[in-house]
Amino acid sequence: MASPLLRSRNEEIVDQRSSSESAALRLLSAERSEEILPILLEEIVFLGFPRAFVLEVNFETGEVRPTASLNCEKSFLKRFETSFWASENPVVAALQSLTSGPLTMPGLRDGVLYACPMIYRSRTPCWEAERERKQDCLAVLNFQPSRKLQIQEQVCRNCGMRSYVSLVVAQAGKRATEQQFRQFRNLADRANRYLSRLFKVEHYYNRMRDMDVTISRMGTVMQSMADPVILTDNQHRVIIQNKAAERFFRVPEGVSEGGRRAVELNNLLFSAALSSMVVSASDASRDLTLVDVMEGEEVLFEAVCAATFAREGARTGMVTVMRDVTDLRRADQEVRANLEKLRAAEEVVRQDRDRLNLVIENVGDPIIVADNSAKIVLLDSLAKELFGSSDVYRLPQVVKNQAKLDAYLTSFTFSFVDKENKSLHLYHPGTRTEIEYAARSGKIYDARGQVAYTVTVLRDFSTWKKLEQLQLERRMLEMEKFAATGRLAGTIAHEINNPMEAIKNAIYLLKGKMEPASEPIYDVLKNETERVTRIVRQMLGLYRNAGQLGSFDLNAIVEDTLTLFGRPLSKAGVSVDKRLGNVPPLKGSADQFRQLLSNLVVNGRDSMPEGGKLVIRTRHVRSADGIHGWTTISVADNGVGIPRELQASMFEPFVTTKGEKGTGLGLWIVKGIVENHAGRIQVRSTVGRGTVFKLSFPVRIGPDTAVSSR
Repeated sequence: MASPLLRSRNEEIVDQRSSSESAALRLLSAERSEEILPILLEEIVFLGFPRAFVLEVNFETGEVRPTASLNCEKSFLKRFETSFWASENPVVAALQSLTSGPLTMPGLRDGVLYACPMIYRSRTPCWEAERERKQDCLAVLNFQPSRKLQIQEQVCRNCGMRSYVSLVVAQAGKRATEQQFRQFRNLADRANRYLSRLFKVEHYYNRMRDMDVTISRMGTVMQSMADPVILTDNQHRVIIQNKAAERFFRVPEGVSEGGRRAVELNNLLFSAALSSMVVSASDASRDLTLVDVMEGEEVLFEAVCAATFAREGARTGMVTVMRDVTDLRRADQEVRANLEKLRAAEEVVRQDRDRLNLVIENVGDPIIVADNSAKIVLLDSLAKELFGSSDVYRLPQVVKNQAKLDAYLTSFTFSFVDKENKSLHLYHPGTRTEIEYAARSGKIYDARGQVAYTVTVLRDFSTWKKLEQLQLERRMLEMEKFAATGRLAGTIAHEINNPMEAIKNAIYLLKGKMEPASEPIYDVLKNETERVTRIVRQMLGLYRNAGQLGSFDLNAIVEDTLTLFGRPLSKAGVSVDKRLGNVPPLKGSADQFRQLLSNLVVNGRDSMPEGGKLVIRTRHVRSADGIHGWTTISVADNGVGIPRELQASMFEPFVTTKGEKGTGLGLWIVKGIVENHAGRIQVRSTVGRGTVFKLSFPVRIGPDTAVSSR
């Protein structure tokens, strides 16, 4: 991609032009883009400006640096180095607005600075945009006077050319006239037109050179292929072919009349095959038998074809690659003959296997057959439910069953006993309970007396025990959940709170030792660290109302939360509808309300895997006395909804509809925060239509209470 190379010139240059030589002719005589800026700087100095320089924007790093200068010291140019995102800098403001005018730089005493921006622009669109009749050519868009500079948009969508952005700055004396500034602007505009023209020429020249290199490489690759490759047009006329193809389709020197006829026949067969593929428009390959002119033998090819298209989509021809499959075809015939023999033997084996499977399926108990290395070779339908059908193979309980069975089979197979009875506790996916089985195993020996197979039959003796233990296990499961919650809180307190205290102490020690420019970063680090500490304490003391209490703006909390989750929601295809009403300040913990809204927004997004709409509404409802009332916030989505069987227990810990992706603590935390603020929760959900969470909090409005609106 073409880009101008701006060379720095710091030494003072004495004007050597004759009085009759015009700036336009000098600029017009430039043959490369690198010659424009030196001529421009010399002409600016000739107009009466003591010194001049050019600042260029680096699109990769966003830096603004001097790249060419005249009569400027390095210390003077160093003052103008900045970043494109430093919008408060006058240089950056002039670049972003693309307007000419004086520059006000702090600390500058010698005269006035005047700047003119230069950017790639033209009235004429690029060749690609003009051919496709598009109006989004970068040069034409940059020509619009009201357009502001956007770095990410400075690449043409049609030809792929990247723009340049520079700022020509000249220092004028205290007696500079408006006529000098007007001449300076006209000169910079003329130089920019010539630079844009040379810039476009160099871009297309580089593209042509790259295309020549690509064509040369493709030709080399084509000639190096051992298989025949032919490129034909729409009339099946050969445009180019490699040396391997010339062996069959070009008459060599000194060949006999029979060889000439063989070549003609090859060309005729090849054209007929191409025509057949074009007419049928279904097969991309054909079998083709050709004659090797040099060897005089028939060769079987598989011709694989692919159509070539122009940029506008019109078909231009076809590329054909022919693979020699003569030996493969002979091998295929031998394989087919052997396959018929194998099928006959397989039929005999299948009949024996079907008889054995019929016996096994009628036993009524799970049966496992393993080989002499304790690897399973056969499972009946009942055993597959326990150890690995396709539907339940991913369940961790089934994996655990397999581990128990492998350990048992290994122990029995390599033992010295012929039979063994042992109890195994296995998880049954059908009933979702653990069942005690009596495993009865025996060994089958081969002709040498070695173990060939082991057969294990499992019998269920624990069904009646499970009925008595079901209620006890449910109570134990609930106790385990709350115990896990306590362990989680203790782990958070030990693993997070102590390091956070150390971080806060380290930040406190840095106070007063930071440079003035780093003070804002220090304040952000301090505030966010304190916020993390408050969040940890909220998790540990959720029902003790831990956290800083005060008045806060609920609408501001909603705005902050949606700003935080704006990118994930947009990426998930979720649109947000905000309906924020006039609500008074709430008393409580703002951080806890951020956590509450974050959980509800994340749940709403996860319930809409294909995208959808999320509606957040705030409202204030006054009571009859005009003082008391309720502030409500509603979060609604049109997602998959919550099943009715989970709605009664969805606010309990570890209850989730997200499977392994969810922890089941989100709504539990929401409930705790609402209860801490004396609020109440209402939920309305329909499977397949969506869910609405409505949270209400009591408020009391005094005479000085301000009501916020967004």
